[in-house]
Amino acid sequence: MTLESPARRRATTALLEASSLACSFGGVRAVVDVSFFVQPATITGLIGPNGAGKSTVIDLISGRTRPSAGRVRFAGEDITASKPYEVARRGLIRTFQKANVFNRLTVVENLLMGSPEWEGERVSRALGPRAWWRRGEDERVSRAYEVMRRFELEHLANHYAGSLSGGQKRLVELMRAMMAGPKLLLLDEPMAGVNPTLALSICERLEELRDEGMTMLMVEHELRLVERLCDPIVVMAHGSVLAEGSMAELQANEQVVDAYLGD
Repeated sequence: MTLESPARRRATTALLEASSLACSFGGVRAVVDVSFFVQPATITGLIGPNGAGKSTVIDLISGRTRPSAGRVRFAGEDITASKPYEVARRGLIRTFQKANVFNRLTVVENLLMGSPEWEGERVSRALGPRAWWRRGEDERVSRAYEVMRRFELEHLANHYAGSLSGGQKRLVELMRAMMAGPKLLLLDEPMAGVNPTLALSICERLEELRDEGMTMLMVEHELRLVERLCDPIVVMAHGSVLAEGSMAELQANEQVVDAYLGD
């Protein structure tokens, strides 16, 4: 009997597979032959120095940028040529380095925009009279309030998103992503610009989601939170994958220490 290799087993069980991804901008090679897997019910960390290509990889996976080589497979399907909205409809939802919220909508309205079944996904409709979405939307509104309670932001439900702090906007973006019922969350620096207390709260919520079976790929610079949340961790440098493993394994890797962890 032929035994299946560890690499083949990982590919078989992975929810997300990035395979030999490459991307260039104006002759500059931003991503070079990047490959890794994301297993279900884990938070995979993606770390590295500024300019390592981490956010570009997120863009390639989410369909925002088309790779010049390589492929992306999600839930067993090749999504390399898919547009961002097609990727999102498959259940692969992303957040951004800068919190992306609708400033002229309230917090609860922002969350309703994330519901895939909601008629208000058209922005022009959502910016109209506030009363229209209340008709026939009880179930989705209830779900939005459940999400807000989980993140302890129910008291801000009727506040305009534009009036919130940077950290609160970050939470609104994350809550809106949860409303979409994601199979996998792509988190691009979710703690950026967030005060330590709120960052800890976000960390706890992400742990809860992971323990409930949510899968995440997270770019983050705060290594203490990466160590707490992520396993495995993929380290990038100069557009390529330098190493992969637990934080303990990476801290024992001289190349990783020299390139990033020793800064």
